[in-house]
Amino acid sequence: MTGFIDVHTHLHDPRIIDNAPDIVLRAQDAGVEKIATCATMEENFGITAQLSEKFSCVVPCLGIHPWFLDTLRPDWARNLGQWLEKIPAGVGETGLDFMDKSADRNLQVHVFKTHLALACELNRPINIHVRKAWDAIVKILKHHGPVTAGGVIHSYSGSADLIPVLEKFNLYISFSGSVTRPNAKKVIQALGAVSLDRIVFETDTPDIVPQFILDAHPGEAPLNEPANVPKIVRVAAERRGMAFETLARHGYENSLNLFGSVLNPKAKIR
Repeated sequence: MTGFIDVHTHLHDPRIIDNAPDIVLRAQDAGVEKIATCATMEENFGITAQLSEKFSCVVPCLGIHPWFLDTLRPDWARNLGQWLEKIPAGVGETGLDFMDKSADRNLQVHVFKTHLALACELNRPINIHVRKAWDAIVKILKHHGPVTAGGVIHSYSGSADLIPVLEKFNLYISFSGSVTRPNAKKVIQALGAVSLDRIVFETDTPDIVPQFILDAHPGEAPLNEPANVPKIVRVAAERRGMAFETLARHGYENSLNLFGSVLNPKAKIR
């Protein structure tokens, strides 16, 4: 049986950071070999890097989430570049989120383009968040061209029709616990449209709790964790109408390709 890789988590989250050793252990027991954990602002770059030093299975990604652009310091881009030169990390979480109509869209675009340029300059994979901003993302990608070291659209929520366009830019498409929702028709359509050499999986730990966890804890507010990836893949296989082992193998191999440029022995943080 193949292993599993969770391509998008937030192990630094205050709700779970104290339980990180147990979370990592449970993930490994479930067959999850690598866990990508994404920073969301400069103040959690350090703890994200430390998690990757403490746990050999953790792959760090450093970036500034579009929800937290109010934390930007004047030298944020230089700081991010210095961190990326210091440790083998991916870029992100970054991207565009136009759900909030009051958000500064021009600033989001500028910050995302800066992350994209760094990812390509340093040959690092990029972890991308997109909500209600698909036209803008495609426009940027068409101007920029394929992402050098690859990237992932995390917890895909776009249309099935858009997937072939995104794949041409060397992007992988990630599915999360949202694929387990009983009414997830749009996500299931997208799941069926992804090329088998472009599909990957995630938990978005500690959020997007899968339906099978919610069903097992009625009336509670459980948190997600990487150990749930194999069950998410199993549900996705059922919904795509294919063998679990086949889909798991593709997801694993694609994730290795995605993070290939940062899966070297971990460099010490200077």
